Amino acid sequence: MKNVTLSIRLLFLLNAVITAGLSLAAQEVATQPACDFIDSQNGVTEAELVARALASNPRLAAERQEIEIAKGDVVQAGLRKNPSLSLGGLKEVNGDDNRFSIGGSIPLELFGRRARRTEVAERKRDATQESVANRERLLTGEVRIRFGEALAAARNLQFAEQLLQANSEFLKLMEDRVREGAAASLDAEEVRVEVNRISALRIDYQVRAEIALLTLNEVVGIQPEETIRLKGSLEMATSTFDRKQLLELALGHRPDLALQRANEAMAAADLRQQKAEAKPDASFSASYERPDSGFAQRAFDSAGNLRPIRQTFNYAVLGLEINLPVFNRNQGAIAADTAAINRARSQIAAVDLGLRHEVTQNLVRFDGAQARVAVYRSGVRDQASRNLDVVRQTYSYGRIRLLDVIAEQRRYIDIETGYTDVLFDAYAAHVALEQAVGTSLP
Repeated sequence: MKNVTLSIRLLFLLNAVITAGLSLAAQEVATQPACDFIDSQNGVTEAELVARALASNPRLAAERQEIEIAKGDVVQAGLRKNPSLSLGGLKEVNGDDNRFSIGGSIPLELFGRRARRTEVAERKRDATQESVANRERLLTGEVRIRFGEALAAARNLQFAEQLLQANSEFLKLMEDRVREGAAASLDAEEVRVEVNRISALRIDYQVRAEIALLTLNEVVGIQPEETIRLKGSLEMATSTFDRKQLLELALGHRPDLALQRANEAMAAADLRQQKAEAKPDASFSASYERPDSGFAQRAFDSAGNLRPIRQTFNYAVLGLEINLPVFNRNQGAIAADTAAINRARSQIAAVDLGLRHEVTQNLVRFDGAQARVAVYRSGVRDQASRNLDVVRQTYSYGRIRLLDVIAEQRRYIDIETGYTDVLFDAYAAHVALEQAVGTSLP
């Protein structure tokens, strides 16, 4: 009677072992609280980590300072050039003659020089802002990919933990059967080998999950000693998108395309500045001079008294200094800016072409990844579970060896971890498509 009871317990636990992974079909592992890396209640979501990365990533913060630098350049470019003040004097050696003068000059900046200079600085600021926006787009995609990698690693880890627990319990039962003479010791040793193999597999997944989480922390800008738990799932609802609509969104939202357009505008503004600088410019000057001079002879004044010949004079001097661009008319700079405009236009065409291919290719990848998930979910995992059930039933009738059950379980492990890869590929394809569009998908 005891052997019958043990056989029933053995079959029941064997069923638990080989179906331990099947619970993953009903719900995503990442939503279960058993894993140390996942907290479905208080964990941080992907959106929260993206927001934190945009706020605290040190490299992005450094790049944002480029915007402040560019804004400062705009202010500086809009300032008028400073006037100049000159002071002078003259004293005759071994004599009494002297001269004092004070004057100043103001650059006029003709032909809109200041406006052109300010325009160039403004276009540079716009280009810098688009460059930082593009970096934010890339950082957002990187955070989301790292988040998905951490979810995938955690999913495999929990699957291994569930499998290890069930196989460990099965090993204990087999050892009881061996002690009672109801099973061969070789069967227990085979189960022990499988437990150790799954234990090593669990350690590998543990390390991968920890590294994935640390990599995510680094991208976000979180210190490695700070512990976070994730809240999310690799499972996504099936979606379909129209390629034409996605291309229209990309053309209107991709910051790298806007950056090239800003570069073209900056080159055009620089060309206008160089043409303005090639025109004449002038500085207005004004000065006051007070010479005090005389002669060694004497002369009679109006009262008939003899006095030294000496007189103090007062002069007001006005002047206009004109810079004539006779030889240097910025010919080289104008030619360079013309080439820069053509280069920017070619860059716009290149980014536009690359953008269209990127959206199209990622849409194909996303549709294919969704199809793979659907086939894998219904045509691979379901069939594998049925195969495992058949092998279990056959073993319960004593028609196959335990090694056959273990071999089938290993195949199911490969299928289940392969399903994680398929889920992650679909998740990554969705992230890549959204990154290619440059905004949220419709």
